[in-house]
Amino acid sequence: MQSPLVNDDLWTRRGITLLWDADELSNLCPANQVISLRQYLCLSEAGWPEDKLPLVNDVALVVAGLESCIDALPPEDMTDWLKEHIYTSIVSFQREVADGGNQAALIFWIVEPARLKQSVSDDAWLWQCSGEHRNKQIPLSHCLFNGAQHDLKEVQDSKGRRLGLYHPRIS
Repeated sequence: MQSPLVNDDLWTRRGITLLWDADELSNLCPANQVISLRQYLCLSEAGWPEDKLPLVNDVALVVAGLESCIDALPPEDMTDWLKEHIYTSIVSFQREVADGGNQAALIFWIVEPARLKQSVSDDAWLWQCSGEHRNKQIPLSHCLFNGAQHDLKEVQDSKGRRLGLYHPRIS
């Protein structure tokens, strides 16, 4: 089953994106506008203070470091952590910053896209773990989108290159 496609720049202004194309990231913003996952979680815990929110072009928050964090815990613990912390922060961002997901984008920069594979039988995008857990996978799309992963769309450029995955809104 092929994912639906997004061929425009809608993902840069709304929804949630897992972006892995370095050229597209550099076109979107300079490196100093990308925040760490730690900064992102601090903003979430602080209630998304408007004066401290480093939005790119006033419409996108770009976050790096998710996959480094994923490799820090055993897969079972990480699955729970992603659901409890990252999923809830995504929902909070949509509600508090993005006016339900329509007014701002949340973009997670993924450095190693080869570790992300679609599993049609699991209705999931699976993340291949590394290190001592390299034989395991976690259902990343289930953790981040909590059952709404069927609405994920592939982001492609005009030449058909895959740039990432886009979700319009978690309801």
